[in-house]
Order: sequence, then structure tokens, then C-alpha cells
Amino acid sequence: MATRAQDIPHVDYVAQLTRHIASVPGFRSDWHKRGSIAIVIRLVLPDGEGKYPVFDVSRYGMNKTPASLVQAVHGFLGAPGFENGRMQILFIQRAKYPRDPWSGHIGFPGGKREPEDGSDKVTAERETKEELGLDLTDVCRYVHLGRLDDLCAYAMFTNIILAVSAQVYLQIVQCTPEMTLSAEVASVHWIDFGQVLKGIDRPARPFSPGYRAIPVDIASRMFPKSRESQPLWYRGFRCLFGKFHYTVLPLEYTEKDSIVRTAQQVPVPDELETITSRPEPAADRSGELKDLSWKYGDIRFSSDRELYLWGLSLCILSNLVDLSLPVPPASLNPSYTSVASPWPQMDRYLWGDVNFMLNAAHRLVWGPYRRKPWFIRVQQRKDKAANTTTRLVGNNRDYFQAHFITLRAAFIVSCALKTWILWMSGRAISRLVHKAFQWIQ
Repeated sequence: MATRAQDIPHVDYVAQLTRHIASVPGFRSDWHKRGSIAIVIRLVLPDGEGKYPVFDVSRYGMNKTPASLVQAVHGFLGAPGFENGRMQILFIQRAKYPRDPWSGHIGFPGGKREPEDGSDKVTAERETKEELGLDLTDVCRYVHLGRLDDLCAYAMFTNIILAVSAQVYLQIVQCTPEMTLSAEVASVHWIDFGQVLKGIDRPARPFSPGYRAIPVDIASRMFPKSRESQPLWYRGFRCLFGKFHYTVLPLEYTEKDSIVRTAQQVPVPDELETITSRPEPAADRSGELKDLSWKYGDIRFSSDRELYLWGLSLCILSNLVDLSLPVPPASLNPSYTSVASPWPQMDRYLWGDVNFMLNAAHRLVWGPYRRKPWFIRVQQRKDKAANTTTRLVGNNRDYFQAHFITLRAAFIVSCALKTWILWMSGRAISRLVHKAFQWIQ
């Protein structure tokens, strides 16, 4: 009998996450441009239920090994009163900034790695300190559980622009220190993990009533230089291919667990799409960056009660959920693939056949048993100078790369089928016309 993901105690998710991070090392990409984000987790006790446990810092501090970390965290989570604790994850909404391509997006605190940063962990801690005022290096308040697989941000579907390292931290005290938001952050929200687990119990189906998506114009992303002039070929391309609809995971938030420094936000409809405007780009003189907010038009990434997580941040959260599941995914929901599923969809009317092939291949290519921790890939790295070969635990198949490869194959098949249908239709019409002329004569 299947178990609902929301019925499992949250402490079990934290315990399993700790075990998997310690036993399944996160994959580190060799890409030179890097960034880091911090995933901060805390456990909240219901009002009036028990006393908050004390984390034995000395037990882990004397011998900082993965095994001692797991033992210390399990001792912390096994304390009386934590059975009904609720797991919460820290999310931020970036401030709206016309020269920021991720203006207003939902994600995690973090940023690009600087030359003086000694490691990805240092980058995540520095950026979190700058953006929120949280000191993740304080061992009396936070424990670093480890890292997830690096994920890559792409431009034009294939060109890597940044490798992102996700560092996971557990808050071991009841009260979170007061946060001071920088100008880069519009709001901070502690989201109950139960909101994430809804994506397991009720997976989204493409274009169903409960499906949420952010539409991204394909033409403007592929040909940004032609966006303003919009030549005839550009308009034809835009009409033919339409938009990509990226899956959204809605996360409800409460005022009690949020810090907002922007004006009250306006509710948005389910499709999250408004009339797309094209603001004039900022002046490019003196080497200034252009206005990049046109990429998403007037799309809002939050409402007065929900955050809309998508893209790379949603893939990072999906990896976290994979490592947190204390039971096999099939026992929770046989139709579950991931909280980031389905893959981005094309226009449902023009390219319905492509979407059908994408969704049919999605579970085979990127199903739950094709990812960590249920499926471990091993990679070999050769050092030519030292003439040695090192075997490493590999990463999951890249979400966007797998989508692009499958999309390319589905698109070729679709175009071939449509060409064949047009050709056969043309032949049939030609024969009918020829027979009609013969009958008239």
C-alpha cells in the first residue's frame, strides 16, 4: 500500500538526507566559472510541544568525519519532542533590478565565486552573510551537512555559463538570528517542507487544471539581437515555435515565517502569464549592462500567498528531495517522477506530438530510479601528467541537457512525420484533381 509523502515525519527526511550526503559524495564540475548557494534547513516544534533539543557540538567537533556527523545529527533528531517537528527550508526572492537577468526570481541565498574564496563552501557562507546577515560559520547555530551535485546554468540550451554548487546547512538552535536583508534581496521565506512534498503526492501533468508553468519566448531567447527590430523572419519563427512552458512548483508561505521589504504584491492568475511588455534597454554606454528583464516580460514569480519556484533552483530542490526520501519513490506514488517534472513543454496545439514524445521519454531518461541515490553513475578522470586514473561518483544526468537531447530527437521525428504527411496529402490531392479533370473531359 502506497504511503503519502506528507504522512512521514519530517525528522526522517532530515536523517535520510544526512546519511545520503555523507555516503554519496556530491559531484563537482570542472567548469571554471562557479557559483554557490546555501540551502538552510531548520526544524520547528509546534507551539507548546516539548523543549528544543541540544545538539552535541563536541561530539562532532572533535572528530569531523562523515560518520561522526551522521551520529551527531541522528542523536539530535532522536531527542524526545522532535517527532512532530516540521522541516522548513529558507528561500529568497531577489530584488527587481533592471540589469539583472534573474530579477525577481525565487531561489536560495548565494552568488558567484570570488578569487579570494578558498572553496565553494566559503562562497556560500560569504554570500549568505552579505545578503541575509546569517553567519553560517557559527558552529553553535549551524552544521554543514555537505554538498549536492553541481548543476550548470545554460545559455542557448547548450552553452554553460555557470556551475552552481549547493551547500546544505542544518540549523541546530530553535531561534533563527535576526536577518538583515541587503539590496539584492526583496524577501525571505521559511517554507514548510510539506509544500514540497505535495509535488510527490500530486504530481503535475502537462496543461492539466493544476499545472503551473512560466512561459518563456523561444525566439527572444535564441535571437536576442533581433528582439527590438523584429524582422519578418523573426516574427515567423516566433509564431511557429511559440514559447517554452517551464514547470513551476508553487510554495505557500505565511507572513509569520517571512521577511518582506517590498511593497505588497499583487495576486496573479494560475498561468502566471500577463501581457508581455518590452521595456527599453538601459543605456549601454561606459560598459554598462543592458536591461535584461525583457527575458521574462511582466511574469511575476510570487503572489500574495505563493512563491513560484522554477528552473535551476527547482532542479536543485529536486536533488535535495531525492536524497531525503526515506522510502523508495514507487511506494509513495507510482506516477511520481520528480518535483521538477514534467520537462518544459512546447505549444500544446502546434507541437502536441513533440510534447507527447517528450513526456513518454521523460520517465525513461530521467525517472526517479535513474538518479541518486537509487542509481549511481561512476566516472573516470585521467591525469595525464601523473599518468593516473581516478574513479569518482558521477552526477545525475543533467535535467536540461537530457531535455534538449530528447527534444532535438522528438523535433526531428515530428518534422519528418509532418513532411511525410504533407507529401502524401499533396499526392492524394493531385490524384483527385487529375481524376476530376479526366471526368470533366
